[in-house]
Amino acid sequence: MRSKTISILTVLTLAAIFLSACSALAKHHDEMFRPANDQSDPISGEWDVSFFVHDRKTPATFTLKLEGTKITGTAYSDHTGAGTLRDGKWVDGKLGFTLDFKKHESIAITGVVKEGKLVGQFTTEGFTEKWEATKK
Repeated sequence: MRSKTISILTVLTLAAIFLSACSALAKHHDEMFRPANDQSDPISGEWDVSFFVHDRKTPATFTLKLEGTKITGTAYSDHTGAGTLRDGKWVDGKLGFTLDFKKHESIAITGVVKEGKLVGQFTTEGFTEKWEATKK
């Protein structure tokens, strides 16, 4: 009887070890083979923005949300006031959208993620300049 009990305990212990190893492997597999766009969302969140306008830095804030390839959100600066984002896209590591304001001409934005920052160009009022943003 004692050897039968030891055999049962041994089988149960080995089964527990096996199931634990399978669970760890499944988790590792899911992490390794998750699609790239599911691994992280480099766009969503609040951003401290700097627009470089004719050799002057103009601060602003973006609040962005990424859903699939669509970007939505808002913007604010003392210069422009509050604005909303339209036609936002995130495709092949590139973003693009237009900011609309009540008291300022629209601003067309393009950019990429580079070293943890958003960087790119903006066009408004007949000129194109650079911008960058760091996540809050």
